[in-house]
Amino acid sequence: MHDHSFETPSREGLAAALRNREFRMHYQPQLCCRTSRISGAEALMRWARPGRPGLEGPAGFIPQAEESGFIVELGDWGMESAVRALASWRVPGFTIAVNLSGRQITDSLPGKTERLLRRADVDPSALELEITESYLFHDLPTMVGVVRELRAIGVRVAIDDFGTGFSVLEHLRHLPATTIKIDCSFTRRMLQVERDHIIMRNLIRMARDLGMQTVCEGVETPAQLEAIREMDADYWQGYLYSPAVSEPALREMLADGGVPAAPARQPLS
Repeated sequence: MHDHSFETPSREGLAAALRNREFRMHYQPQLCCRTSRISGAEALMRWARPGRPGLEGPAGFIPQAEESGFIVELGDWGMESAVRALASWRVPGFTIAVNLSGRQITDSLPGKTERLLRRADVDPSALELEITESYLFHDLPTMVGVVRELRAIGVRVAIDDFGTGFSVLEHLRHLPATTIKIDCSFTRRMLQVERDHIIMRNLIRMARDLGMQTVCEGVETPAQLEAIREMDADYWQGYLYSPAVSEPALREMLADGGVPAAPARQPLS
């Protein structure tokens, strides 16, 4: 077998890794600011790359997958894995967020997603698809149409890395998204830089006024958590609680009572 362990991965190498079941999905818990309980998780891909210790994060292979075009197949596998996990857990009110590549956001995405959810018998509101804000610049009309179809199915849609683009308000005027994920750069600096604190507070307020929910990324200290609670954010994720963990580890967290009895994250109309 060809050893691709120490090379920049090619399309063929990535395809071989997928066939050989070398990719894994890990899940970073997302917690409700009000209940302090796990309400969902973000699905993050890892590669058990032969010849290398541990698991390789997406920075080591996603750029090559994007460049080669293999990101569509890899992304489809990631979404199928996340939906299978949802189907096996059957936890009311629990949401899994899956990152999308811009290459995946085509007219065929809503139909593909609906068929996947139907086969797995998963409530569409349990799936949240994340679109990185920078992708919105490429073809906003297509994005708007696809997002509207996803929302018609009942799937949630989040704008990821929110606040890092150049036309945030323009996007919100058109996209019927349910969630904005505030970029970790704001979380990291908000207690040291007053402008970042003001921007973050107003992003949370704006989202609430627009009927959207917020997830603050990169929460690492109790002071940061207290600050976003005071700003009335909805959800958070970060190393303060947990990094991304394997499916069995997350299942154990949920078994320990990680999800409140009343669903923390209600479907939005």
